[in-house]
Order: sequence, then C-alpha cells, then structure tokens
Amino acid sequence: MTWTIRSLIAWSQGYLREKGSPTARLDAELLLCHAMGFRRLDLYLDMDRPLSPDELAAYRQLIRRRAALEPVAYILGTKEFYGRDFSVTRDVLIPRPESELLVEQACTLAPHGATILEIGVGSGAVIISILAERPDLRAVANDVSRGALGVARENARRHGVAPRLDLLASDGLRALRGDFALIVMNPPYVAEDEAALLDPDVVLYEPHGALFGGEDGLDIIQRVLGELPARLQAEGVLVMEVGYDQTPAIERLVAATGALEIRTWIKDLAGKPRVVVMGRTHG
Repeated sequence: MTWTIRSLIAWSQGYLREKGSPTARLDAELLLCHAMGFRRLDLYLDMDRPLSPDELAAYRQLIRRRAALEPVAYILGTKEFYGRDFSVTRDVLIPRPESELLVEQACTLAPHGATILEIGVGSGAVIISILAERPDLRAVANDVSRGALGVARENARRHGVAPRLDLLASDGLRALRGDFALIVMNPPYVAEDEAALLDPDVVLYEPHGALFGGEDGLDIIQRVLGELPARLQAEGVLVMEVGYDQTPAIERLVAATGALEIRTWIKDLAGKPRVVVMGRTHG
C-alpha cells in the first residue's frame, strides 16, 4: 500500500483516538509535519503526496511514542507559549496557556528598569517571555532541578535574553539575597489525591515535583508565603498561579501571615480565579 499524507492522517487519527488521545487529528498532523519537515499548511496543499520510505519510518517512530501517551511537546521537543517556541524536555512541565496570565500581569506591574524574580523557572517560558516583552527588565530565576535550569538556559539564549537573566540552583526563597520589585511563581499546586483527575500523559511523563504540592497542594505555597515579606520591596508584588479551586485556601494562608494582603484575583478564560496578586500590608 502506498501511504499518502491523506491516508496516513486518516489512519493515524483513528489509531491515536483508540490509544486515548483526545486530540488525535492534531497530534497526527503535528507529528507528520515533524517527520516530513513540513508546515501544517503544506500538508493541506499536497494531501495526495506519497511519503518516502524514510519519511514513513520516521513517522512510525513518532506515532509509537504518542500511542504510549507521551505528550506531543516532548516528542517534538518544543512548545509554543506567548507567541514563541520553547524547548521542552521531561525535566520541565509543558507550558500551559493559563500561565500566559502571569506574563501579562508581570509586564503590566513590573516597574521600569526593575530586577524581578521567578521562583521555580522550569523551561523558562514565563520569565523569558516577560524579559522579551520588557527589554528594560532584568531577572533572577531559580529551580531545584539542574535539568530544568539547563533547559531554561538554552531557551534564554534562543530568545536573546540570556545577558539579563541569572539562573540559580536553589529552593524557594531560602538561598536568595536582597529584595525584588516583582516576584512571579507557578508553584506545584496539585493535591496528591487529585492525580487520578489529571490526563494520563501528564501523570506518566511530566515531572511530579513540579506538579504536586503535597497532600492538599499547598505545601510549597505555604512555605513561600512565610518567607515572602522579607524578599518583597515595600511596593513589590507577588504574581502567582494557583489551582482553580484554591481561592479560599490561599486567602486564609495570606491572612495568616499578618504581613501580606491580596490585591486582586485574575480569572482565566473559563472564568475561574487562576492568578493572585499580593503585596506587603504596609506597602
């Protein structure tokens, strides 16, 4: 049988759907583009083009990985975020659209010429996007994972912000010195007993340390909030992504510090509170 782009997409869509992919058609197209060196538009302009043996062999390897529920972003090695492509490996979470709210808020709130901080840099998608949008800013970012720091370093070079970004191997705020005008954070906030609610590809492949925040999902958040007042400038703010149902818990934790107050909540496209902005009570 001669496999064309059209027939291969049709077969792959059914095959991947049976294997549990909720985006089978899109997955098939993206993987086929990767195997052939095409853009998605190219596929539709030449649907009856047959694949060469080398192209077919490369595509089969990619499809086997996706059939095992490996996320497409890891297979391709890249993920689009805030209009830019970022390298991703299994050392880092795959950037989500919801986290673009962090970039929007940080770009709006960061004072001109400030040095800002990201706690838990991961792939670097958030802090690099902020620096790319705001050339006046400098940043420090840390992570406990040296693998993640390597990915972030590569992405910083790729997007031309490396001279303005210092990357540190450290945990939370403990080893950092000085204070910051703005801190951004997308912490592990999934409760351990919610693992069954996540997509299987997330649980199987993405780094658990970047996903799960203890029994109630609040372990890392609570620790950072306790250390935060000493690291925020008088008028500084923390911009943090949280779980869609964590609003009451976050409000209790902030009130318990006695030194922080919530300035505003930002809702995601589903209308759920997703990003919280807070500062010092005397700021």
